[in-house]
Amino acid sequence: MSTVLVTGGSGFVGIHVILQLLAAGHTVRTTVRRPERQADVLAMLREGGAASPESLAFFTADLTRDDGWQKAVTGCDYVLHVASPLSTSVPKDENEMIIPARD
Repeated sequence: MSTVLVTGGSGFVGIHVILQLLAAGHTVRTTVRRPERQADVLAMLREGGAASPESLAFFTADLTRDDGWQKAVTGCDYVLHVASPLSTSVPKDENEMIIPARD
């Protein structure tokens, strides 16, 4: 099976994608902005039916920075980019969210 990186592993879409990939037998890597979110992700995966996600590895990476991405993608066959940077305030221009997510 393939090794797949799923960006935004702590998000709603990311959790569902990870569940499907693990169920299909893939090795999965995922990114979280803060390492302490790993426990939350594992809890959500268990709640979603992943009995023991030993085929899952975590990497700390933030879409607004370059740190951690090279390590996360090295050795991956595919990348499913489902993360998006979120702001705590309403952006003045939609491109404040679109451009960082796209680039």
